[in-house]
Amino acid sequence: MQQPMLIIHYHIFKNAGTSLDVMLRNNFGDRWAEAEFDEAKPSEYTNSARVTEFLRERPDLVTLSSHTAQLPLPQLKREILPVFFIRHPLDRLKSAYAFERVQEADTHGALLAKDHDFAGYVRHLLGDPRFRQARNFQTRRLADFEPPERGSERERALRALDSLPFVGLVEAYGRSIERLAAQLAPHFPGFKPEALHENRTDGREEDLEERVAAIRNLLPDAFFEELLQANADDFAVYETVKAKYA
Repeated sequence: MQQPMLIIHYHIFKNAGTSLDVMLRNNFGDRWAEAEFDEAKPSEYTNSARVTEFLRERPDLVTLSSHTAQLPLPQLKREILPVFFIRHPLDRLKSAYAFERVQEADTHGALLAKDHDFAGYVRHLLGDPRFRQARNFQTRRLADFEPPERGSERERALRALDSLPFVGLVEAYGRSIERLAAQLAPHFPGFKPEALHENRTDGREEDLEERVAAIRNLLPDAFFEELLQANADDFAVYETVKAKYA
């Protein structure tokens, strides 16, 4: 008997992933799981082999969500639908800061957010190349679609966008869920789309332009320009996905 399609949610931090996971869990129950994976070893560029091993041991799963699973897709004898959501880079970063300030965790980002204002948080992140939270974070996740020798992170990420069957846009979340549901319908006729808004930051401006303007007001002009340059690849990714939902 052929196994059903496997949905893998490559959960990018603060990109509406919690809302998506609630919808998937509501639809698939105990056939949904969340799992995290060790980083790739120095001799590897991806942990995809470990993701493959995990999924081979869990053939019962229909959907997996993970913040740490990396492309390329696992090597399995079943159809896989990878799911990514992309968000305006600065809006995502500010949302990450707001979340980490109240998060009960001792991660590097959470400690930074609690100890600094937004400008200090970003400055520390940009000052340490080991951390990608403030530097082309989304591009980095997509670039694993191909090995490093195939080109720059931006080149590989943009080719991933051309090849991946579904990429959602946080700023068009409702329409994204409709598209996702349409792709799932032939495989799961009873699938119920839900445009939920879980884990949303309270008190934020409703309009994206207003939120970006508020971010600009928190940073000196030169530093704001530095942040834009540090996320130039993410802006290219964002604009590419945004055009698909225009």
